[in-house]
Amino acid sequence: LAQADPARASAKSFFWFWFWPPPPPCLPVGRLRDNRAGRQLPAMAKHHPDLIMCRKQCGIAIGRLCEKCDGKCVICDSYVRPSILARICDECNYGSYQGRCVICGGAGISDAYYCKECCQCEKDRDGCPKIVNLGSAKTDLFYERKKYGFRAR
Repeated sequence: LAQADPARASAKSFFWFWFWPPPPPCLPVGRLRDNRAGRQLPAMAKHHPDLIMCRKQCGIAIGRLCEKCDGKCVICDSYVRPSILARICDECNYGSYQGRCVICGGAGISDAYYCKECCQCEKDRDGCPKIVNLGSAKTDLFYERKKYGFRAR
């Protein structure tokens, strides 16, 4: 079948060139805000869907990491290309929380960093990255030890 209008056919191929391949579907990452209700939906750590981050506005305090978590990206747990210091809010750095690990809550020995990929995706702008809940794995471990009478020495 022959095309009726050759100018229209070339216009079609021109637009096909500019819009191919189609963009990947965008998935919401990080904190979501429902503006109508004024509430914030929690953001979660990448490999642990039950861990919830603080996500309040960051202050001047620099996040710390313990010996076990040293070198990890605060958001995605990556060990490659640390680039920007992770800052936490004043509430997460107050009192006995000062100098604690951002991920697990242990004694902090080094500064926390975001990786290059999280900075390019602007995940470092989502707010305070401190994990605020304990998580099901640590909770289960606590009750399992309590059940059998084991004590930490």
